[in-house]
Amino acid sequence: MRFCLSSCALVVATLGLGMIGTASAAVFNDTAGENFDGNAHMDIRSVEVTNTATDITFKITLGGSIASPNDWGKYLVGIDTGAGSGDGGSPVGNPWGRNINMTAKMDAFIGSWADSGGGFQPWVFNGAAWIQNGTGTPVLGSDNTTITTSLASLGLSLGQSIGIDVYTSGGNGGDSANDAAANPSQSMSDWPGPYTSNSLLSYTIAVPEPASVAMLGLAGAVILRRRQRTA
Repeated sequence: MRFCLSSCALVVATLGLGMIGTASAAVFNDTAGENFDGNAHMDIRSVEVTNTATDITFKITLGGSIASPNDWGKYLVGIDTGAGSGDGGSPVGNPWGRNINMTAKMDAFIGSWADSGGGFQPWVFNGAAWIQNGTGTPVLGSDNTTITTSLASLGLSLGQSIGIDVYTSGGNGGDSANDAAANPSQSMSDWPGPYTSNSLLSYTIAVPEPASVAMLGLAGAVILRRRQRTA
């Protein structure tokens, strides 16, 4: 009987945690080959956005290898949270000094790179200045980079609807958006740009299903019962 309770508790707890960790996903495809310079690793093919109860993930797939010697690309995520208090700078409306901004005003941002093993920085705009909330390391694939950061690091919360654009950019501070995922056409004709995101990709941060929460509670109840019987 004790073995059954222990096994059941483990199965239910595992199932409950698995359901809690899985949430919504959205894939946004972009036009192939529309970036002005022709570099395949600057050409966004798709952006997949997923979230759990605590984290948000952006998988950016490019048209070619992002490994050396093409590891100089920078992959940026701009977010409008709908707060109305974003960076209204023109042409620079982001913390990396890129000639990129948003009509809706950007108030969260991720800047990432593929060289030196890769890295990323999550930022939020507090109404007056950009604040960096730590650093992280993306998962680098042959033609993609996957960035996972906490919702808190971007000032996001469950159930919130946000606007997103994803950009490729070069290594210089004044570079603009070589490609923009929310724009099916060519974004610019030269590195300095500038570029403004007039339309955004829409994503709603999913809330864990009530059934998942109930399953997790059941798992805890079974474990508690087992402890009481064996005490």
